[in-house]
Amino acid sequence: MKLTIMILCFNERTEISRTIELAKGINLDKEILIIDNYSTDGTRELLKSFQPDRGLKIVLHDKNMGVGYSACEGIALAQGEYLYAPGADLEYKMEDVYKMMEKTETERLDGVFGSRLLDKKDVPRLKLIKERPYWLGSIIGTFLINLFYGRKFTDIIATKLIKTKILKDLGCQAWSQAFEFELVSRICKKGFKIAEVPVWYKPRTHKEGKTIRAIDMIPALWVILKVKFLMAG
Repeated sequence: MKLTIMILCFNERTEISRTIELAKGINLDKEILIIDNYSTDGTRELLKSFQPDRGLKIVLHDKNMGVGYSACEGIALAQGEYLYAPGADLEYKMEDVYKMMEKTETERLDGVFGSRLLDKKDVPRLKLIKERPYWLGSIIGTFLINLFYGRKFTDIIATKLIKTKILKDLGCQAWSQAFEFELVSRICKKGFKIAEVPVWYKPRTHKEGKTIRAIDMIPALWVILKVKFLMAG
């Protein structure tokens, strides 16, 4: 099987059906893995109406375990050669997986990070932070990853396509929003070959359901430091 599309969701009743429909439309040998982190808005009940089959697996948590826990569980269950995690909120275009897959295989990479900022290199980062304070963690985290590991990333927190075997062997432990930062830190520390491609991005507001806050940068930045200085390579 070529691809696992992993969709983590929490309170996405208005978007989850459309997200699954778009995932089913991806023309690759694939499985779709939905993990609900104990939604309370009717998402779980909606997911129960879908008929799981070989190509669609649905996992419903009995309590909120954190997005990192859901991601680790999804990685453990994934059977595809690559894992793609676009999110359930439709902030990213599902079909961007095609150009990510093409770049990965053409350049013989271990994975590709989608970047929301690759086409915005000339935009002052302070301007981005003023417009959307939650950018702060991503911008500082990207700076530290580049500093510590000699990379040239523009955005480490957008959607990703990575070889599943690599993800299974990383041993990530963060159950919170810090998971993405730990995953990138471990990938870079082990020296895997990763490139970036620009991806379409339409951010939601907090009123529309966005849960990321500027304060989430604290555990995220801590895990970057922990992986760099306190963990073996």
